[in-house]
Amino acid sequence: MLPPLADPSDRRALAFGTDPGAALTYRELAEVAGGLAGRLAGRGRVAVWATPSLNTAVGVVAALLAGVPAVPVNPKIGERELGHVVSDAAPEVVLAAPDDELPPPLAALP
Repeated sequence: MLPPLADPSDRRALAFGTDPGAALTYRELAEVAGGLAGRLAGRGRVAVWATPSLNTAVGVVAALLAGVPAVPVNPKIGERELGHVVSDAAPEVVLAAPDDELPPPLAALP
């Protein structure tokens, strides 16, 4: 998936379901993930609130492009287990959609 981002085309890279608005071409993915990667560069671990969405895929690709570890976090995880994941992984920042309601261990992160 990442090599085509070096020379992006208008071929479909990602799609979620049948909604045309829930798809990105390689060009769009390179633009969106590349912009986010620039803001993540030099950071430590990045938690990614792993919903089944384009936001999750873009967040993981951005972390990979930035060269920082991505820690996908399952939204169905219990609060106690989430506390352990956050404590063990020690992410610096969390990536989530603007309307995602994050539980306390993640809500405190930028």
